[in-house]
Amino acid sequence: MTEPRNPFDLLVDAIRVAVREEIAKALNGNSRAADEPDRWLTPDEAAKLMQVNEAWIYRNSRRLPFAKKLSRKQLRLSEKGLMRWLAARK
Repeated sequence: MTEPRNPFDLLVDAIRVAVREEIAKALNGNSRAADEPDRWLTPDEAAKLMQVNEAWIYRNSRRLPFAKKLSRKQLRLSEKGLMRWLAARK
């Protein structure tokens, strides 16, 4: 025979479930933007969004986590990554 649970234990269990759900949502990027495909920007487009000149983008591309060098002469920047980076820097 199981022992009846007190209301406090039930409340703690409900809180645990809610916290697990919120953590899962946060880890999965629970936003509509996650469903949209990422857009790869040229250095010129990214420079306009970042309000810097294009030369700055090229000089700092190795330190930008959202930058990808496609070839020796081609650099692209993830729009989603750029937006997350800008939001974190504010």
